[in-house]
Amino acid sequence: MLYYLLNFSNFVKPLPCINNEFTGALIKGTDIVWLAFPRYDSPSVFSSILDPQRGGHFFISGEVANQEYLVPNVLLTTLKDGSEITDLLLHGEHGLVRKIAAKNPLKISIFPVFNYGKSPATIERLSDNVFKFSNPESSEFLEVHLLFDKLDQISENSWTVYGEGYIYMGYFKDDRFGIYGKRQLKFDVARGFERTIAYWRNTMKRGRSKGKIAEIEIEGYTGDQLLDAYQTSVGILLGLLYNPTGAIVAAPTTSLPEVEGGSRNWDYRFAWVRDSSIVAEALISAGFSAEARRIIEFFSRMVSFTSKPFIYPLYSIDGSVPPKEEEIPWLSGYENSKPVRIGNAAAGQLQLDLEGFFLDAFYKYYEATGDENYIRSHVDVIEYIADWVSENWKLEDVGIWEERGVQGHYIHSKVMMWVALDRAGKLMNAIGKENPWKETRHEIKEWILQNGVNNGIFVKKVGSNEVDAALLTLPIYGFIDVQDKTFLNTLREIENQLLYKGQLKRYKRDFLGETKYPFVLASLWLARVYIRLGRIQEAKNIIKGILDATQGIYLVGEHIDPDRKEFTGNYPQAFAQANLILALDELAEAEKKEDKS
Repeated sequence: MLYYLLNFSNFVKPLPCINNEFTGALIKGTDIVWLAFPRYDSPSVFSSILDPQRGGHFFISGEVANQEYLVPNVLLTTLKDGSEITDLLLHGEHGLVRKIAAKNPLKISIFPVFNYGKSPATIERLSDNVFKFSNPESSEFLEVHLLFDKLDQISENSWTVYGEGYIYMGYFKDDRFGIYGKRQLKFDVARGFERTIAYWRNTMKRGRSKGKIAEIEIEGYTGDQLLDAYQTSVGILLGLLYNPTGAIVAAPTTSLPEVEGGSRNWDYRFAWVRDSSIVAEALISAGFSAEARRIIEFFSRMVSFTSKPFIYPLYSIDGSVPPKEEEIPWLSGYENSKPVRIGNAAAGQLQLDLEGFFLDAFYKYYEATGDENYIRSHVDVIEYIADWVSENWKLEDVGIWEERGVQGHYIHSKVMMWVALDRAGKLMNAIGKENPWKETRHEIKEWILQNGVNNGIFVKKVGSNEVDAALLTLPIYGFIDVQDKTFLNTLREIENQLLYKGQLKRYKRDFLGETKYPFVLASLWLARVYIRLGRIQEAKNIIKGILDATQGIYLVGEHIDPDRKEFTGNYPQAFAQANLILALDELAEAEKKEDKS
């Protein structure tokens, strides 16, 4: 492990991520540094990204020359000697495959540590090429098959492999399962590997034709590169969708810090109503309405008829109540950023914008498909949401940014409650039903215009003089025209207060103090506003800055450091990735209109 420890300090973002609609892995060079089994929110088996000494990892020797996606969620790594490693998580099962074509002998080192780095695996050799890595505190285990014609074992965790072959790692709950010694079914890793690649390739073909993306002109990027960025974004979002339920995780990781060495470290491996609705909107835009409908359906099943429709801002990916937030004290954290957290206390917050995001995604699904039967089958849900919003829109909440210990009348929350009533009315009209919420919708708008404007600008919350990036959504979600004078004044104030080297912070400070880095979602909202205003080059500059930070991998993080051109926070970030899709789609449409004129 010494080689690994000496070189971990060379950590460079962004990292490639592979997913299989169950879980996801981050790969640093040739090393798997994050993987939770069997699903996204399970305890990790590899977490060296959070502690290089205790976390565990899966390393293959060799210097990386290039990395690229063959298709989304399938990573090809080419080494300087010409060797190739292709990594994927198998479709339909809790298994990882690493295909190796070695020009020279390569060293393999596998160090699983269960329970977030707490429980080093016990190792049992089942045959010359099959090994069992067990959790000493439970019955779960990883079964590893080293499928090579020639193989030398160096230590109980390390081997030298020659030529071409596969490494298969499967996760199993207990000894009833596993592959070794169970001969009733044929085990064909090569077939599973190729079929998984074909699955992602065929999935991507189902999207709407995106030739228009390739026609966008952004300095430093060819049309083909922009199309790669778009397709990679779509594919990653599809991979982050937990297939058994249709939930989608906000990010596949926990505790990657917003600021290195700080305490802004959160667990994002849950399904946020807001984030998921934004992802659904992006997938609809990309031509994946069926997958978007699965997300919408998951949350429609979560709607409570006894209280607030979405009692929790986030849900576990199986639909259960989110777990309590806890700290993992034995992990040092990414670059000593403590604490490492699992669970998320935001689950207990009152957030009033959620229903608006959800019904907006629902309405966009209807616009894309014309599926009136789907509206009819969800009338009870739509009506209950609209009725509850009508009765409760005067409540205070914590706002979109989930500030802890702070409540108020956040203008963005009120606007999204207006959106909820607007979309509910449109959905009812689409099936010939009455819209009983018109009057309340108008009342909300008048209240916002009277109470949410200070000195000619919209403010973050009533009683404040500050602006925040969430106010950029007012024209994006149709609350106000983008050319409205008050909005334009607000935009100038947002630019003056929150722009930093071409990217946008979400606000100036919160309960933890001054914000350091711009927020990618906020930057992309600004780009989308610029597109609506015809300020196309400024929108392109924002998108270019974000693409530059992806370093050709095209995965987007939560925050961006424009100086280092790196992302911080949990990664890849679904709502940021989704807004990259939406920004590129809107940019393509704007340029198409310009060409016609």
